[in-house]
Amino acid sequence: MSEFSTLSIENPRILLAVFLILPVLLFLFVKFKKITEKLASSQNQKNLSSLKISLFLRTLFRALALISALLALSEISFGSKKIPVHKSGSNVSFVFDISYSMLAKDAPSRLTRLDAVKIYASSLLEHLSQTSFSAVLAKGDGFTAIPETEDVLSMLNLLENLSPSLMSSGGSSLGKGIEAALNAIPQNSAKSQYIWVFTDGDETDSRLEKSLEQAAKSLVPVTIVGFGSEKEIEITAGDGKTKVKTALRAKKMQEITESVNEGYSSFSFSGRKSQVSYIDSRAKASAWQLLSQIKGKAGENEENSLSYEVKKVNRHAFFIFWTVIFLILSFVAAEFKFSAIKNKKFLSLLEKSLIFTAVFFLASCKSEKRQILEGAWEWYEGKYTQATADFLTVAHKSDEDSLAKSYAIFDLSATYFSMGELDASLKRLSQLNLDDEALSPDLRTAAFYNLGLISARKNDYETAAKNFKRAILADSKNVRAKINLELCQREITQKQAQEAQAEMQGVNEEKQTDPDMKNEIFNLIRENEGKKWRNMSDGGEKNDDVLDY
Repeated sequence: MSEFSTLSIENPRILLAVFLILPVLLFLFVKFKKITEKLASSQNQKNLSSLKISLFLRTLFRALALISALLALSEISFGSKKIPVHKSGSNVSFVFDISYSMLAKDAPSRLTRLDAVKIYASSLLEHLSQTSFSAVLAKGDGFTAIPETEDVLSMLNLLENLSPSLMSSGGSSLGKGIEAALNAIPQNSAKSQYIWVFTDGDETDSRLEKSLEQAAKSLVPVTIVGFGSEKEIEITAGDGKTKVKTALRAKKMQEITESVNEGYSSFSFSGRKSQVSYIDSRAKASAWQLLSQIKGKAGENEENSLSYEVKKVNRHAFFIFWTVIFLILSFVAAEFKFSAIKNKKFLSLLEKSLIFTAVFFLASCKSEKRQILEGAWEWYEGKYTQATADFLTVAHKSDEDSLAKSYAIFDLSATYFSMGELDASLKRLSQLNLDDEALSPDLRTAAFYNLGLISARKNDYETAAKNFKRAILADSKNVRAKINLELCQREITQKQAQEAQAEMQGVNEEKQTDPDMKNEIFNLIRENEGKKWRNMSDGGEKNDDVLDY
């Protein structure tokens, strides 16, 4: 595959400025001609040839610098590379072939192939409780019927209504269905992507192999599930008149998947034997083979759950580098005396300087610090997938106790935190020995600060306060840690006050609903009333003169 097969330009209009070079070159040519004429008339022939070379090289290098600058500004990308990414969760794209060939009834079940697909897919959905999914209809064209969702009912409703009448376009294009599923995948998705195609393999445009190659390049595994019998059955085409014969094209689909796997073996996942595969729905444990793709992925630990994505290589930095080099060479060419090239000492010095420059740039391109800086810049721009790839690469390549590995792990944790994956971020921070005083104070205080933020996100304010205190001890100038510590202490105080108030209310309610307390109060009231009436009767006997009204 050619490096330029993935050529793309983000800002192509900027390249129109290349045409400005032509009038500039014309102006320089006229000026150069006037200068040479004056030198020739002044009989200064000795410097004339050297001047011609200098002006020519200066003009050439500046033109090349301008072209490189324009290519850099146009955000040109070509070539591709595999980058490691941390995946959490899975998404399955169901591609349903709803062409008229799927209405054929195969013996012995006498079910239509489409009805068999409905039953088969419904049983798969029962085991995808923690997986998102989407649905694509393939009939003449590819159409995304349901975008990525976790709503099982919407998928079941679609399955009940699967029919060739859902799409008016004719023919069967499995390739366009797969391409529609690929295009529906969100950019920088943190989920592992899978495509399951339910079909009998009868296609009318032969795009299946091309679309599978595209999926293999994108590192999205595709599994084709075959339905029907290999014995041909006569059906009526979509026009309601034409009689055609259809059958399960299992052999054809197997040959296509094998061919794609052989051609794109270098793009396969680590530990994955094939990028595309074929399964017969009637085979024993066929559904288990599909579900094991996801179940196995979810059961791996974090170190082994690394997946790979193919990304276009942005050449912005490459062209910026050559812009600077060409500008420097243009100034050197303008001031350089080419008559000195004949000197052997100069040639020796030039040779040594070129070797030193080559070694310097070759060494610096592979620098771990440079890759960490690139990852930090990508994190700043919100390109978390690329940043994760850079930090993972440095973390795996660096020595166990190296400073670069510590910074890569911390940056990786910060990236996971920005993506909302708190547990993954906490796990990475636990790999750092923060009790080691030899670690950089900046790194220790930042790590403790992030631990505090993670605990606060989980509403564990006591642990968050402890981590903010440790961040302040590591660096007393950490103002943000002091502010967050104050906020955590307020939350703790407020929570304690709410708990105390809730406890008092509980005690009061308990007292009010105590039956023994009610009986004691009732007895006390009855006793006081008895005393009152006795006092009144005693008073009546002593005062006989009081009129009885």
